Amino acid sequence: MKRTLTVASVILATIALASPAEAAPEGTPARACSLGTVDLKHPPLGYPVDKINEVAKQLGLAEATGLGLGCDKAVRTDPYSETYPYPKDGPVVLRASETARTQLYCTDSVAFFGKALDTVPVETLVVIGSGCVVEANPIII
Repeated sequence: MKRTLTVASVILATIALASPAEAAPEGTPARACSLGTVDLKHPPLGYPVDKINEVAKQLGLAEATGLGLGCDKAVRTDPYSETYPYPKDGPVVLRASETARTQLYCTDSVAFFGKALDTVPVETLVVIGSGCVVEANPIII
């Protein structure tokens, strides 16, 4: 009985610590967003989520759950992959940098070059994601 519990504990621990790269399928493009990423399900106080959702709907995205600003650099999705081109829509991984502690994996996204927020003084590549989850960055695990 004790051995069964130990084996079960190991299996559960393995599942809990599974590489986040498993959530982002192989071939998913990853972008480094030099002006930051925001989990729109838990945004900073006062963040203009309604404005971002409005822009997302205009671009054909159902609901914005993640945002990346300044996402002009392709990075590896996991430690074993190369970089993949981002076609400015579809699944994407967003990080503040390649070695950021966490990342947003979004099952759908749209991107545009412009100013998404009044607080960002320059035009930049903006990525708005939906179906986003925050996960550990497999590059640094």
